[in-house]
Amino acid sequence: MNTFILIVLGQIVSLFGNAALRFALPLYLLRQTGSAALYGGITALAMLPALAGMLTGGALADRCRKARLMALLDLVTAGISAAAAAGLPHLPLLPLVLTVLGSLYAIQGLYQPVVRACLPLLLNGTQLLRGNAVIQLVDTVDELLGPLLGAVLLEHLGIRGLLVLCGCCFALSAGMELCLRIPQDVPYDTKLSVRSLWADLRESAQFLTGQAAVLRLAAAMAAVNLLEVPALTVGVPVLVVQTLQKSDASLGLVQAVLSAGGILGGVLAGTVFVRHPIRSGTPLLLALSGVCAALGLALRVSVLQFGSILVLGAVFMAVAALFNVWFFAQLQVLVPQAQLGKTTACCTVLACLTQPIGQAAYGIAFQHWAAHPADVLLAAGVLSVLVLWLLQTRRTA
Repeated sequence: MNTFILIVLGQIVSLFGNAALRFALPLYLLRQTGSAALYGGITALAMLPALAGMLTGGALADRCRKARLMALLDLVTAGISAAAAAGLPHLPLLPLVLTVLGSLYAIQGLYQPVVRACLPLLLNGTQLLRGNAVIQLVDTVDELLGPLLGAVLLEHLGIRGLLVLCGCCFALSAGMELCLRIPQDVPYDTKLSVRSLWADLRESAQFLTGQAAVLRLAAAMAAVNLLEVPALTVGVPVLVVQTLQKSDASLGLVQAVLSAGGILGGVLAGTVFVRHPIRSGTPLLLALSGVCAALGLALRVSVLQFGSILVLGAVFMAVAALFNVWFFAQLQVLVPQAQLGKTTACCTVLACLTQPIGQAAYGIAFQHWAAHPADVLLAAGVLSVLVLWLLQTRRTA
Protein backbone atom coordinates (compact mmCIF):
# COMPACT_ATOMS: atom_id res chain seq x y z
CA MET A 1 0.00 0.00 0.00
CA ASN A 2 2.98 2.34 0.59
CA THR A 3 3.92 1.92 -3.07
CA PHE A 4 0.39 2.86 -4.09
CA ILE A 5 0.50 5.98 -1.89
CA LEU A 6 3.78 6.99 -3.55
CA ILE A 7 2.20 6.53 -7.00
CA VAL A 8 -0.74 8.71 -5.95
CA LEU A 9 1.54 11.45 -4.60
CA GLY A 10 3.60 11.40 -7.78
CA GLN A 11 0.46 11.61 -9.87
CA ILE A 12 -0.88 14.55 -7.84
CA VAL A 13 2.31 16.54 -8.43
CA SER A 14 2.74 15.53 -12.09
CA LEU A 15 -0.88 15.98 -13.19
CA PHE A 16 -1.09 19.34 -11.41
CA GLY A 17 1.87 20.66 -13.40
CA ASN A 18 0.48 19.24 -16.63
CA ALA A 19 -3.03 20.64 -16.08
CA ALA A 20 -1.68 24.07 -15.08
CA LEU A 21 0.46 24.39 -18.21
CA ARG A 22 -2.26 23.02 -20.53
CA PHE A 23 -4.48 25.85 -19.27
CA ALA A 24 -1.87 28.62 -19.02
CA LEU A 25 -0.12 28.23 -22.39
CA PRO A 26 -3.23 28.76 -24.59
CA LEU A 27 -4.33 31.59 -22.28
CA TYR A 28 -0.91 33.25 -22.64
CA LEU A 29 -1.15 32.87 -26.42
CA LEU A 30 -4.63 34.42 -26.42
CA ARG A 31 -3.41 37.41 -24.41
CA GLN A 32 -0.42 37.93 -26.68
CA THR A 33 -2.25 37.56 -30.01
CA GLY A 34 -5.84 38.51 -29.14
CA SER A 35 -7.07 35.84 -31.57
CA ALA A 36 -9.86 33.60 -30.30
CA ALA A 37 -9.76 31.56 -33.53
CA LEU A 38 -6.07 30.87 -33.02
CA TYR A 39 -6.73 29.95 -29.40
CA GLY A 40 -9.40 27.42 -30.39
CA GLY A 41 -7.35 26.00 -33.25
CA ILE A 42 -4.25 25.48 -31.13
CA THR A 43 -6.28 23.81 -28.38
CA ALA A 44 -7.93 21.45 -30.88
CA LEU A 45 -4.66 20.53 -32.60
CA ALA A 46 -2.96 19.84 -29.28
CA MET A 47 -5.59 17.19 -28.47
CA LEU A 48 -4.48 14.96 -31.35
CA PRO A 49 -1.18 13.85 -29.74
CA ALA A 50 -3.14 12.73 -26.66
CA LEU A 51 -4.85 9.98 -28.68
CA ALA A 52 -1.55 8.75 -30.12
CA GLY A 53 -0.04 8.96 -26.63
CA MET A 54 -2.77 6.76 -25.14
CA LEU A 55 -2.26 4.01 -27.71
CA THR A 56 1.52 4.11 -27.44
CA GLY A 57 1.41 4.34 -23.64
CA GLY A 58 -0.78 1.27 -23.44
CA ALA A 59 1.69 -0.77 -25.49
CA LEU A 60 4.70 0.57 -23.58
CA ALA A 61 3.03 -0.23 -20.25
CA ASP A 62 3.03 -3.90 -21.17
CA ARG A 63 6.62 -3.92 -22.48
CA CYS A 64 8.49 -1.68 -20.01
CA ARG A 65 9.02 -1.47 -16.28
CA LYS A 66 6.19 0.79 -15.29
CA ALA A 67 7.97 2.69 -12.50
CA ARG A 68 10.90 3.55 -14.77
CA LEU A 69 8.56 4.54 -17.60
CA MET A 70 6.60 6.96 -15.39
CA ALA A 71 9.83 8.49 -14.09
CA LEU A 72 11.17 8.86 -17.65
CA LEU A 73 8.00 10.58 -18.82
CA ASP A 74 8.16 13.07 -15.95
CA LEU A 75 11.86 13.75 -16.55
CA VAL A 76 11.18 14.38 -20.25
CA THR A 77 8.34 16.77 -19.32
CA ALA A 78 10.62 18.59 -16.88
CA GLY A 79 13.18 18.98 -19.66
CA ILE A 80 10.56 20.32 -22.09
CA SER A 81 9.36 22.85 -19.50
CA ALA A 82 12.91 24.04 -18.82
CA ALA A 83 13.73 24.29 -22.54
CA ALA A 84 10.52 26.25 -23.19
CA ALA A 85 11.29 28.67 -20.34
CA ALA A 86 14.78 29.23 -21.74
CA GLY A 87 13.65 29.61 -25.34
CA LEU A 88 10.51 31.71 -24.80
CA PRO A 89 12.09 35.16 -25.27
CA HIS A 90 13.93 34.10 -28.45
CA LEU A 91 11.74 31.57 -30.32
CA PRO A 92 8.53 32.28 -32.29
CA LEU A 93 5.61 32.09 -29.89
CA LEU A 94 3.08 30.10 -31.95
CA PRO A 95 5.31 27.11 -32.87
CA LEU A 96 6.70 27.04 -29.33
CA VAL A 97 3.29 26.96 -27.65
CA LEU A 98 1.95 24.35 -30.10
CA THR A 99 5.00 22.12 -29.59
CA VAL A 100 4.94 22.31 -25.80
CA LEU A 101 1.17 21.94 -25.59
CA GLY A 102 1.17 18.95 -27.93
CA SER A 103 3.97 17.37 -25.90
CA LEU A 104 2.04 17.84 -22.65
CA TYR A 105 -1.09 16.21 -24.08
CA ALA A 106 0.93 13.35 -25.59
CA ILE A 107 2.80 12.68 -22.34
CA GLN A 108 -0.44 12.74 -20.33
CA GLY A 109 -1.84 10.21 -22.81
CA LEU A 110 1.24 8.04 -22.32
CA TYR A 111 1.19 8.40 -18.53
CA GLN A 112 -2.38 7.40 -17.67
CA PRO A 113 -2.43 3.84 -19.12
CA VAL A 114 0.80 3.09 -17.26
CA VAL A 115 -0.73 4.16 -13.94
CA ARG A 116 -3.85 2.08 -14.57
CA ALA A 117 -1.73 -0.97 -15.47
CA CYS A 118 0.15 -0.68 -12.14
CA LEU A 119 -2.93 -1.03 -9.94
CA PRO A 120 -3.66 -4.78 -10.37
CA LEU A 121 -0.04 -5.50 -9.39
CA LEU A 122 -0.50 -3.62 -6.11
CA LEU A 123 -4.16 -4.09 -5.17
CA ASN A 124 -6.88 -6.71 -5.45
CA GLY A 125 -10.54 -7.18 -4.64
CA THR A 126 -12.14 -4.22 -2.95
CA GLN A 127 -8.75 -2.51 -2.69
CA LEU A 128 -8.61 -2.38 -6.49
CA LEU A 129 -11.95 -0.59 -6.60
CA ARG A 130 -10.81 1.87 -3.96
CA GLY A 131 -7.54 2.40 -5.82
CA ASN A 132 -9.33 3.22 -9.07
CA ALA A 133 -11.55 5.63 -7.15
CA VAL A 134 -8.49 7.40 -5.71
CA ILE A 135 -6.87 7.69 -9.17
CA GLN A 136 -10.13 9.10 -10.57
CA LEU A 137 -10.37 11.56 -7.67
CA VAL A 138 -6.79 12.75 -8.13
CA ASP A 139 -7.36 13.30 -11.85
CA THR A 140 -10.58 15.27 -11.20
CA VAL A 141 -9.06 17.45 -8.47
CA ASP A 142 -5.98 18.21 -10.57
CA GLU A 143 -8.12 19.10 -13.59
CA LEU A 144 -10.06 21.49 -11.33
CA LEU A 145 -7.22 23.03 -9.30
CA GLY A 146 -4.59 22.99 -12.06
CA PRO A 147 -6.29 25.66 -14.19
CA LEU A 148 -7.36 27.71 -11.15
CA LEU A 149 -3.89 27.84 -9.61
CA GLY A 150 -2.31 28.04 -13.06
CA ALA A 151 -4.18 31.28 -13.75
CA VAL A 152 -3.09 32.78 -10.41
CA LEU A 153 0.52 31.68 -10.84
CA LEU A 154 0.60 32.94 -14.43
CA GLU A 155 -0.43 36.38 -13.23
CA HIS A 156 2.18 36.50 -10.45
CA LEU A 157 5.10 34.52 -11.92
CA GLY A 158 4.65 35.08 -15.63
CA ILE A 159 4.75 32.27 -18.17
CA ARG A 160 8.48 31.60 -17.75
CA GLY A 161 8.20 31.39 -13.97
CA LEU A 162 5.24 29.01 -14.29
CA LEU A 163 7.17 26.80 -16.72
CA VAL A 164 10.09 26.59 -14.26
CA LEU A 165 7.78 25.84 -11.31
CA CYS A 166 5.93 23.09 -13.20
CA GLY A 167 9.26 21.69 -14.39
CA CYS A 168 10.24 21.34 -10.73
CA CYS A 169 6.93 19.53 -10.10
CA PHE A 170 7.72 17.03 -12.86
CA ALA A 171 11.25 16.49 -11.52
CA LEU A 172 9.89 15.91 -8.01
CA SER A 173 7.36 13.40 -9.33
CA ALA A 174 10.10 11.59 -11.25
CA GLY A 175 12.16 11.35 -8.06
CA MET A 176 9.22 9.72 -6.25
CA GLU A 177 8.68 7.26 -9.09
CA LEU A 178 12.33 6.22 -9.12
CA CYS A 179 11.77 5.05 -5.53
CA LEU A 180 8.84 2.81 -6.49
CA ARG A 181 9.11 -0.93 -6.00
CA ILE A 182 6.25 -2.57 -7.89
CA PRO A 183 5.99 -6.35 -7.45
CA GLN A 184 6.09 -8.41 -10.66
CA ASP A 185 6.85 -5.27 -12.66
CA VAL A 186 8.76 -7.31 -15.21
CA PRO A 187 7.97 -6.85 -18.91
CA TYR A 188 7.41 -9.97 -20.95
CA ASP A 189 9.45 -8.61 -23.87
CA THR A 190 11.95 -5.76 -23.66
CA LYS A 191 12.49 -5.36 -27.41
CA LEU A 192 11.08 -2.01 -28.42
CA SER A 193 10.53 -0.84 -31.99
CA VAL A 194 7.84 0.75 -34.07
CA ARG A 195 7.10 -2.70 -35.51
CA SER A 196 6.75 -4.28 -32.05
CA LEU A 197 4.47 -1.49 -30.83
CA TRP A 198 2.32 -1.78 -33.94
CA ALA A 199 2.19 -5.55 -33.43
CA ASP A 200 1.06 -4.96 -29.84
CA LEU A 201 -1.77 -2.70 -30.96
CA ARG A 202 -2.83 -5.21 -33.61
CA GLU A 203 -2.75 -7.96 -31.00
CA SER A 204 -4.87 -5.83 -28.69
CA ALA A 205 -7.44 -5.26 -31.46
CA GLN A 206 -7.57 -9.00 -32.11
CA PHE A 207 -7.96 -9.65 -28.40
CA LEU A 208 -10.85 -7.19 -28.20
CA THR A 209 -12.69 -8.78 -31.13
CA GLY A 210 -12.64 -12.12 -29.32
CA GLN A 211 -13.78 -10.82 -25.93
CA ALA A 212 -17.51 -10.09 -25.97
CA ALA A 213 -17.56 -8.88 -22.35
CA VAL A 214 -14.75 -6.38 -22.95
CA LEU A 215 -16.33 -5.19 -26.20
CA ARG A 216 -19.65 -4.57 -24.42
CA LEU A 217 -17.77 -2.62 -21.77
CA ALA A 218 -16.01 -0.52 -24.40
CA ALA A 219 -19.31 0.02 -26.23
CA ALA A 220 -20.98 1.21 -23.03
CA MET A 221 -18.21 3.75 -22.37
CA ALA A 222 -18.31 4.91 -26.01
CA ALA A 223 -22.09 5.36 -25.76
CA VAL A 224 -21.74 7.42 -22.56
CA ASN A 225 -19.20 9.69 -24.26
CA LEU A 226 -21.31 9.96 -27.40
CA LEU A 227 -24.82 10.46 -26.01
CA GLU A 228 -24.69 11.56 -22.38
CA VAL A 229 -21.49 13.41 -21.42
CA PRO A 230 -21.61 15.85 -24.39
CA ALA A 231 -25.25 16.64 -23.61
CA LEU A 232 -24.01 18.27 -20.39
CA THR A 233 -20.60 19.58 -21.45
CA VAL A 234 -22.11 21.33 -24.48
CA GLY A 235 -25.55 21.97 -23.04
CA VAL A 236 -24.59 23.63 -19.75
CA PRO A 237 -22.67 26.61 -21.24
CA VAL A 238 -25.43 27.08 -23.86
CA LEU A 239 -28.16 26.97 -21.22
CA VAL A 240 -26.42 29.31 -18.79
CA VAL A 241 -25.08 31.90 -21.24
CA GLN A 242 -27.66 31.88 -24.06
CA THR A 243 -30.92 30.44 -22.74
CA LEU A 244 -30.82 31.95 -19.23
CA GLN A 245 -28.53 34.86 -20.24
CA LYS A 246 -26.46 34.61 -17.07
CA SER A 247 -23.03 36.19 -16.55
CA ASP A 248 -19.63 34.56 -17.00
CA ALA A 249 -19.37 34.44 -13.21
CA SER A 250 -22.56 32.36 -13.09
CA LEU A 251 -21.10 29.97 -15.66
CA GLY A 252 -17.93 29.74 -13.57
CA LEU A 253 -20.04 28.88 -10.54
CA VAL A 254 -21.85 26.14 -12.47
CA GLN A 255 -18.57 24.66 -13.74
CA ALA A 256 -17.15 24.64 -10.21
CA VAL A 257 -20.26 22.89 -8.87
CA LEU A 258 -20.06 20.29 -11.67
CA SER A 259 -16.40 19.67 -10.85
CA ALA A 260 -17.34 19.29 -7.18
CA GLY A 261 -19.90 16.68 -8.25
CA GLY A 262 -17.14 14.75 -10.02
CA ILE A 263 -14.99 14.90 -6.90
CA LEU A 264 -17.90 13.67 -4.79
CA GLY A 265 -18.39 10.77 -7.20
CA GLY A 266 -14.75 9.78 -6.83
CA VAL A 267 -15.05 9.85 -3.04
CA LEU A 268 -18.26 7.80 -3.09
CA ALA A 269 -16.72 5.23 -5.40
CA GLY A 270 -14.07 4.47 -2.80
CA THR A 271 -16.73 3.77 -0.18
CA VAL A 272 -19.96 2.69 -1.90
CA PHE A 273 -18.36 0.22 -4.30
CA VAL A 274 -16.31 -1.34 -1.52
CA ARG A 275 -19.33 -1.93 0.73
CA HIS A 276 -21.83 -2.65 -2.03
CA PRO A 277 -19.99 -3.93 -5.13
CA ILE A 278 -22.05 -4.05 -8.32
CA ARG A 279 -21.64 -6.53 -11.17
CA SER A 280 -23.35 -4.44 -13.83
CA GLY A 281 -23.00 -0.82 -14.85
CA THR A 282 -26.61 -0.74 -16.07
CA PRO A 283 -27.96 1.10 -12.97
CA LEU A 284 -25.34 3.81 -13.43
CA LEU A 285 -26.12 4.16 -17.14
CA LEU A 286 -29.83 4.38 -16.41
CA ALA A 287 -29.10 7.02 -13.77
CA LEU A 288 -27.16 9.14 -16.30
CA SER A 289 -30.04 8.86 -18.78
CA GLY A 290 -32.53 9.73 -16.05
CA VAL A 291 -30.60 12.83 -15.00
CA CYS A 292 -30.54 14.10 -18.60
CA ALA A 293 -34.28 13.58 -18.92
CA ALA A 294 -34.96 15.09 -15.48
CA LEU A 295 -32.96 18.20 -16.37
CA GLY A 296 -34.95 18.53 -19.57
CA LEU A 297 -38.19 18.39 -17.58
CA ALA A 298 -36.95 20.82 -14.90
CA LEU A 299 -35.97 23.39 -17.51
CA ARG A 300 -39.64 23.69 -18.47
CA VAL A 301 -40.31 25.34 -15.06
CA SER A 302 -38.75 28.81 -15.08
CA VAL A 303 -38.17 29.06 -11.32
CA LEU A 304 -36.28 25.74 -11.34
CA GLN A 305 -34.03 26.34 -14.33
CA PHE A 306 -30.76 27.62 -12.82
CA GLY A 307 -31.07 25.58 -9.63
CA SER A 308 -31.76 22.40 -11.60
CA ILE A 309 -28.64 22.94 -13.70
CA LEU A 310 -26.57 23.24 -10.53
CA VAL A 311 -28.09 20.27 -8.68
CA LEU A 312 -28.71 17.83 -11.52
CA GLY A 313 -25.45 18.78 -13.23
CA ALA A 314 -23.52 17.90 -10.06
CA VAL A 315 -25.47 14.63 -9.72
CA PHE A 316 -24.68 13.76 -13.33
CA MET A 317 -20.94 14.34 -12.84
CA ALA A 318 -20.96 12.29 -9.64
CA VAL A 319 -22.64 9.33 -11.37
CA ALA A 320 -20.30 9.70 -14.38
CA ALA A 321 -17.31 9.49 -12.01
CA LEU A 322 -18.80 6.37 -10.38
CA PHE A 323 -19.25 4.76 -13.81
CA ASN A 324 -15.69 5.67 -14.81
CA VAL A 325 -14.29 3.96 -11.70
CA TRP A 326 -16.48 0.89 -12.27
CA PHE A 327 -15.40 0.76 -15.93
CA PHE A 328 -11.65 0.64 -15.22
CA ALA A 329 -12.09 -1.80 -12.35
CA GLN A 330 -14.00 -4.16 -14.66
CA LEU A 331 -11.33 -3.87 -17.34
CA GLN A 332 -8.63 -4.76 -14.82
CA VAL A 333 -10.57 -7.89 -13.85
CA LEU A 334 -11.49 -9.04 -17.37
CA VAL A 335 -8.18 -8.38 -19.15
CA PRO A 336 -4.99 -10.40 -18.49
CA GLN A 337 -2.13 -8.38 -17.03
CA ALA A 338 0.02 -8.85 -20.14
CA GLN A 339 -2.73 -7.23 -22.25
CA LEU A 340 -3.98 -4.68 -19.74
CA GLY A 341 -2.04 -1.56 -20.72
CA LYS A 342 -2.73 -1.61 -24.45
CA THR A 343 -6.32 -2.88 -24.09
CA THR A 344 -7.11 -0.10 -21.59
CA ALA A 345 -5.56 2.42 -23.97
CA CYS A 346 -7.58 1.13 -26.95
CA CYS A 347 -10.84 1.30 -24.99
CA THR A 348 -10.01 4.82 -23.78
CA VAL A 349 -9.19 6.01 -27.31
CA LEU A 350 -12.47 4.56 -28.59
CA ALA A 351 -14.29 6.56 -25.93
CA CYS A 352 -12.33 9.70 -26.76
CA LEU A 353 -13.15 9.34 -30.46
CA THR A 354 -16.89 9.25 -29.83
CA GLN A 355 -16.93 12.29 -27.56
CA PRO A 356 -16.00 14.90 -30.24
CA ILE A 357 -18.72 13.42 -32.48
CA GLY A 358 -21.23 13.84 -29.68
CA GLN A 359 -20.04 17.37 -28.97
CA ALA A 360 -20.46 18.37 -32.62
CA ALA A 361 -23.90 16.73 -32.82
CA TYR A 362 -25.17 18.37 -29.64
CA GLY A 363 -23.75 21.72 -30.74
CA ILE A 364 -25.83 21.49 -33.91
CA ALA A 365 -28.88 20.26 -31.95
CA PHE A 366 -28.76 23.08 -29.39
CA GLN A 367 -28.35 25.63 -32.18
CA HIS A 368 -31.19 24.18 -34.29
CA TRP A 369 -33.56 23.89 -31.33
CA ALA A 370 -32.35 27.02 -29.55
CA ALA A 371 -35.90 27.88 -28.50
CA HIS A 372 -36.43 24.42 -26.98
CA PRO A 373 -33.17 23.27 -25.32
CA ALA A 374 -35.13 21.16 -22.84
CA ASP A 375 -36.25 18.93 -25.72
CA VAL A 376 -32.63 18.21 -26.62
CA LEU A 377 -31.88 16.96 -23.10
CA LEU A 378 -35.08 14.91 -23.00
CA ALA A 379 -34.15 13.35 -26.33
CA ALA A 380 -30.65 12.61 -24.99
CA GLY A 381 -32.13 10.73 -22.04
CA VAL A 382 -34.55 8.73 -24.20
CA LEU A 383 -31.94 7.93 -26.85
CA SER A 384 -29.50 6.77 -24.17
CA VAL A 385 -32.09 4.36 -22.77
CA LEU A 386 -32.76 2.97 -26.25
CA VAL A 387 -29.05 2.39 -26.88
CA LEU A 388 -28.70 0.75 -23.46
CA TRP A 389 -31.65 -1.51 -24.27
CA LEU A 390 -30.01 -2.51 -27.56
CA LEU A 391 -26.74 -3.33 -25.78
CA GLN A 392 -28.60 -5.42 -23.22
CA THR A 393 -30.56 -7.19 -25.97
CA ARG A 394 -27.36 -8.16 -27.77
CA ARG A 395 -25.90 -9.35 -24.50
CA THR A 396 -28.79 -11.76 -23.84
CA ALA A 397 -29.16 -12.86 -27.47
